[in-house]
Amino acid sequence: MSALTPKPAYYRPVVADGKVFPVARSNYLSLIEFPNSWHAPRLRLVNGKWLLIGVHEGIDISAERGSPILSMEPGVVENVGWTFYSGTRVGVRGVDGRYYFYAHLSSVQQGIVVGAHVSAGTVLGLVGNTGYGPPGHRDEFPPHLHFGIEVGAHWVNPYSTLVSLYAATVGSTDQWQTELDRLASTGRSSAWRAMAQRIYMSLSPASGE
Repeated sequence: MSALTPKPAYYRPVVADGKVFPVARSNYLSLIEFPNSWHAPRLRLVNGKWLLIGVHEGIDISAERGSPILSMEPGVVENVGWTFYSGTRVGVRGVDGRYYFYAHLSSVQQGIVVGAHVSAGTVLGLVGNTGYGPPGHRDEFPPHLHFGIEVGAHWVNPYSTLVSLYAATVGSTDQWQTELDRLASTGRSSAWRAMAQRIYMSLSPASGE
């Protein structure tokens, strides 16, 4: 591998209007998809029959297992741990008063505990597919982040916010990568290394666990 060829890495968070898209984008394989699944029907098999038991009050963001999950909003960690349907989850009370919910994590980042203060872009944990069973249960569905926002006693559709933040992320990271490639093509190794340090997080790429 050339000294001026970046290894697989995650881009640093792009902050837009004080918020960050909640899954880190990779320079190598960035499997991030999030169709609008707000209020999609939720069915459960009960005594051999599929029954409608509710609607989806969040957006599912498909991503490679092990991708970093980022706090969208600065705030204080309010919940960490296991629930039956959500698996390993983190809940953050944002400085805007809203509750930001991150579910199905494969693991929680060290230091993310109840009462911890986080910034927009703080790594909360890693994408997984935990839940729908006792603690540690996984693999009932493909890896993804269930992301929700609660205002007062009601969940609200975060889809438009996610679309806007992802567009800002793609726009900025594409510009960063173009400039990095330009520096590589001109052989400016010192400037290339300095920029690579600025635009990439010091996190290992997803291993698939």
